[in-house]
Parts: sequence; C-alpha cells; structure tokens
Amino acid sequence: MRIVGSALFIALFCGIDVLLSQQPPTSQMLPSEVLTYSTAPFVATRAQPDDLTQADLFAFGIGVARASQGCHDLEPTLDKLADTPNELLAMARLCNVGRQYDIARRAAERYLQIPKLAERETAFLALVQSSLGLNNPVSAAMQLLSLEGEFPYDPQNHFAADEVILAGALMNDDSNSAVLGLCTAQLTNSLPLLENGKGLEGKDTSVAAGRLFTDAVRCFEIARNLNESSATSTLARLQTIAKLPAWRGTAQLETMQSSLARAEMAANPAPELTISGELVRATGPLSPLKLNLAHGTNLLIPFTLWSPAVFSIVPDLHLTSPLQQIYLLTSWTANTGSADAESKEVLDSLRSAAQPLPVHVSILVVPDRVLQQFHANDFPAAIVIRDGIVRANLPLVGDAGKRMTLFALGPVTHASGSQNQARSQTTK
Repeated sequence: MRIVGSALFIALFCGIDVLLSQQPPTSQMLPSEVLTYSTAPFVATRAQPDDLTQADLFAFGIGVARASQGCHDLEPTLDKLADTPNELLAMARLCNVGRQYDIARRAAERYLQIPKLAERETAFLALVQSSLGLNNPVSAAMQLLSLEGEFPYDPQNHFAADEVILAGALMNDDSNSAVLGLCTAQLTNSLPLLENGKGLEGKDTSVAAGRLFTDAVRCFEIARNLNESSATSTLARLQTIAKLPAWRGTAQLETMQSSLARAEMAANPAPELTISGELVRATGPLSPLKLNLAHGTNLLIPFTLWSPAVFSIVPDLHLTSPLQQIYLLTSWTANTGSADAESKEVLDSLRSAAQPLPVHVSILVVPDRVLQQFHANDFPAAIVIRDGIVRANLPLVGDAGKRMTLFALGPVTHASGSQNQARSQTTK
C-alpha cells in the first residue's frame, strides 16, 4: 500500500529523474544532488507500471471503460469535430485512454489535415500512442521522425521515442530498421548535449543527463545486437562522456558509470563464478545456496521490493523460456538502504512475493557487494551468463528488455534446464 501523504511527497520532488545509484560519495556532492540520489527509489517505484493499489486499479478500470464508451458514442461525430479542432484533438486523446486506438488514430490524422493548428505536436504524439496501441511501432517511428522534421527536439519527443524503441526493438527487420532510425535521431540530439555537460531542457519538463545517457546506452546495445557498425563509435563517445569533469560530484555520474559498466560486461567473464546466498521460500527458514556460473546458462534478475514490475515481467520470461532456471537476486541493503543485515519486515515481504512465483523461479538474497559487482542500480535488470561469460546485463524494461534478454539466452534445451537445477544445490 502507498504511504500516507505520498501525493504531497511526489509534488515536492516533481521533476526529479530516476537515478538508482549505489552509495556514491555523498560528502562530495551538493545538497541538491544528494536529494536526487536519496529520493530516487521512491521516484523509481512511482514510475513503474505496476505501482497501483487495488483502489487505483478499480478507478483506472472505470476511467478506461468510460473513455471507451464515450469514444464509441462520439465516433459518428468525427467529421463534424473538424469545425472545433480542439475537440477533435480531445477525441484522439479520449480514445487513446479508452484503448480504442483505431478511432484515436483517425481523429489525430483528421486534426493534422487542418493547416496552421497550434497543437500539431500534441496531435503527432497522440498518433504515436495510437500506433503503439495498434502494435505498429514502425508507423509510430515514422510519425516521430516526421515530428522531428517539423519541431525542435524536446523532452516529449524523447520520451515518446523511448516508448517506441522499447516496444519495437528486436521485433522484426522492419521494426529494427525503424528503431535504429529513432536511435540515430536520439543520439544525434542527446550526445552533443551530454558532451557539453547538459541534459535536455523543455518548456514544461526536462530529461536529466543520466536518463539521456542510459537511453543512449540502450541504443548502443540494440545496435550491437543487430551487428551495426555504428555501435563502436557510439560506445567510444559514451566512454568519453562518462569521464568528463562536468559530472563530478553529481548524482548523474554514478548512473552513467553503472549503465556503461553493465553494457561493457557483455562478452567478458563474470566478476564471480560462484554466488552464495540464501534462498527464500514462501514458508520455512532461509536456505543457503551456492550458484555456479561457470557452466551452462544462468539468468539472474536483480530486483527490489520497490521495483514491482519484476512480478509481471518474470512470468512472461518463464512462459517464453519455461526450462530456464531464473534467480531473482536482491540484498537486504537494496531493500532498506541501511546495513546489509536481515530485516524481518523485508523477509516477510519476500516470502509473500515467493508464494505465487512459477516453477524454476527462485528468490535469492545475496550480499550487497554481489549486486554492486554487477553494477545493479536499475531494477529490475536481467543478467545472462553462459559458461562464465556475461552475454547481457541490462535494465529489464519494456518488450525490448524482454527480447534482448531472450536474444542473449538463446535456445534453452531440457538438458540445460536440468543442468541448471543440478548446479544450484542447497548446501548444508
């Protein structure tokens, strides 16, 4: 449940970007930077799609149902609404809320046919949203690229491009081409800003430098997976940016360094070939377990109790790759922010979380240094290790995160699944 007064808390810290850093030297930071670091977990959990109470879900469901019915009721008036363009745009937004994406698309397109309207950028973004709702990231990407040709690159444009990239990466050849085009546009606009020690400022919102950097790293990883030659030069620029003096003493620096370090782990040996931890079951005491990473394929998912998206993502991964053993890694410190010592409250919550998990999915509490060795500062994440070599270490966000994880896993056979189980013996 949400804490009392959370709405006021959010209002006080509105605009702070999501930066999940691992204990940076706060004594070397300004108070505003420490504030950003300190409030990051709260801001992060509020940004995740599954952070809804039961009351929220009921209210949201009512809103969607009302918007859906209203969209259908008003569909016959679509042509007449051209006489009042503001209402035509409201129609597109209404139908997107009601998940009637085809009607939303027609309303947005009709609005864009009217010349010299003030809200063309908003209409383009509504059209992007409807295309994503219709599972057409290629169309959404083309619309965004058109938007960039007409308006300056701004935070709304950047966030919309993120949604399209997360939806379309590694889907198919056409989608990959469209995503690479969006990534090129993102990098063209964001890397010069970062090289000058800046984030992306807009009229009503902004994109912090750490967010720009991690988005650029994701585009690098997509290009690398698709064997694009541009990946090499992008990585070199990111490495240079992370060393700039402008980021010293900021909450952005640790985010940049961790994001880059995760990406650089791919194709290199794991920092440890054995992980020791305590297995959490729905009932009973904690059980010591040693996980051998030197052989076979291992899927590790760092998470915290304040990263609720993991509990909707992991079942999807399990269904797609049901024979792959999955270990959800967490630490006491990651959940409390204090000493790395057992917490009864956290343990009770972990036991509740373990109860509905699928077969082959286990929660393992590890020393916090293990999470730090894997630069786990963005939850949930996915780490794929095959025969002791890291194949991927990336935030598990959107369909792109799932696809990139499965891409790194490769085919999983029954034998390898059995080997995974055999490797993970409980020790006495």
